[in-house]
Amino acid sequence: MKTLNIQEWILILTLVSLTALGPLAIDMYLPAFPTIAHDLQTDIQKVQISLSTFLGGLALGQLFWGPISDRFGAKKPILISLSIFVLASYACIEVKNIEWMWFYRFTQAFGSSGGLVIARSIVNKRFEKDQTLKIFGILALIGGIAPIVAPILGNVILKYLEWRHVFSAMAGFAILSIMMVFTFLKEDFSNRLPSLNLLEVFRNYALLFKNKHFITYTVIGSIAFSCLMLYISNSPVLVMEVGGLDSTAFSFVFGLNSCGILIGAFLTSTILNRRLKPKNILKLGTSMQSISALVLLMLLLMDASIFLQLIPLFFFVMPLGMLFPTSTALAMQPFKAESGTASALFGSSQLAFTFLTSLLLNSLNNGSMTIVALALFVCAFTGFIINQTTTSK
Repeated sequence: MKTLNIQEWILILTLVSLTALGPLAIDMYLPAFPTIAHDLQTDIQKVQISLSTFLGGLALGQLFWGPISDRFGAKKPILISLSIFVLASYACIEVKNIEWMWFYRFTQAFGSSGGLVIARSIVNKRFEKDQTLKIFGILALIGGIAPIVAPILGNVILKYLEWRHVFSAMAGFAILSIMMVFTFLKEDFSNRLPSLNLLEVFRNYALLFKNKHFITYTVIGSIAFSCLMLYISNSPVLVMEVGGLDSTAFSFVFGLNSCGILIGAFLTSTILNRRLKPKNILKLGTSMQSISALVLLMLLLMDASIFLQLIPLFFFVMPLGMLFPTSTALAMQPFKAESGTASALFGSSQLAFTFLTSLLLNSLNNGSMTIVALALFVCAFTGFIINQTTTSK
């Protein structure tokens, strides 16, 4: 595999700043929920809706910016999208009611999605086939750090300043990303679509839906993302309500499991990338998840100690660091000129699949962690079967 040079490492660092912006914007303001609710004279549940509107903007924004980058390149669309994020962040600072917060958070996400979707496209377009998995692994590694660091940064800001300055910090980070893109990202005039209109955009998306290779690995990546969201939303219940541990212990457990994702991403970009084919990395990751979820389910049925349950939970979460970069690299692999469109559909599919999975689980679940563990097993084993079926052909 070709060794990365200094210019390529600087480009990767720039892409890291783009992919980290979304997770930072999602998690940095979470500690401020009670204060925001108080200042805007509303309840926390309505503040939580601003998180949902952000995710909606993230999904729709990717579908917009992906095709735009296929036609007009990477640099200008990124600069425009980041500028939208900065303006929306400052608008959040001045907001007077929760309804406008929902709108500005949607706009923020619409802006941040440009950097996220185009960063994946740049990796696929500008790096060689045997380098993409390593680079997606690096991006996943940083993506795993951002959700850990963001709430800590938010807490530090809240300790000394009011909640509105959290959005100032978001804007500042985006401005730094703008400076890096402007300085280090060289425009690439190759692999561009000759024209772009709405009918052609829909046609390109339709062609992607017909591409079995793309759909297979997009589904596997979407299942992995759903597993992450199911874990995040249900781990407080498992650890604190069912397990009886306090919030300090939960923070430790959550941090440890986040480190597990980092370990998985690091192994993928280093050892596994050299010794295993990408499809076999997926096989390893989905196998680990399936076994871990099954063990967790059995321990819950046996009403075992929470400390025993945390062991398979860790080994369920860790392979996500393998699945995210590998499924991304495999899904994007066949596309160059349509790389932005493929990246957009890949990212939006993750959010859509997670929404449907959560909706189904909420309709079936009565608050039992056994149902959640069963859902985790079904998701992981489905990913394993899909990968095996494809590999065997």
